[in-house]
Amino acid sequence: MSERTILGWREWIGLPELETGATLAKMDTGAWSNTLHAEEISLTNNGMEQIVKFRLTQNGNWIERPLFDWRRIRDTGGHDTLRPVIRTTLEIAGQDYDIQLCLQDRSRMKHRLILGRRFLRQFVIDPSGECLHPKKRTTPRIRQYS
Repeated sequence: MSERTILGWREWIGLPELETGATLAKMDTGAWSNTLHAEEISLTNNGMEQIVKFRLTQNGNWIERPLFDWRRIRDTGGHDTLRPVIRTTLEIAGQDYDIQLCLQDRSRMKHRLILGRRFLRQFVIDPSGECLHPKKRTTPRIRQYS
């Protein structure tokens, strides 16, 4: 078994298929799924598949991704919501991962992206550390499949 990468309680990540800059993500071992802040989420059908259309910021560029799934999420207040799920590439600690992201308006939350334990189980989380890995995208990166 290879050694697992250590992550702090929050880390800089990249979402190269969705945006160019780095994003500060919270490692949320209390959450099961990954959730990304999105605004003006809507669904369309292009005749072949359902498409999720959304913005990452107010008045930002529209992003369109195939709908991968729907996930029922219970928030900290105990309320259930049904959220659209997309697949995309996430870069963390110099490696690329194919991940699933739930889309939800997180404008009232401190972190626009949380990574849940379904993804984090392959890492060791050090709650006393933060930003243990560089903000700058590294090359070459290693592609991981989870």
